[in-house]
Amino acid sequence: MTLESAVARLEEIVSTLGGDVPLDEAVKLYAEAVKLVDFSNGKIEAARLKIEKLSAAKEDSDAV
Repeated sequence: MTLESAVARLEEIVSTLGGDVPLDEAVKLYAEAVKLVDFSNGKIEAARLKIEKLSAAKEDSDAV
């Protein structure tokens, strides 16, 4: 799964939850959304760390 597909699915869930949804279905969708948010946060954090590492390597090479 990609970050983009996770966000798209989250948007679908939000749209669905904005309507008239039975409680059991709402709880199921909420649980899925929590997992998608955790996944998305992990992807964003991994990208942030990679960017920091690349920036640090660039700074080190510029200092030489």
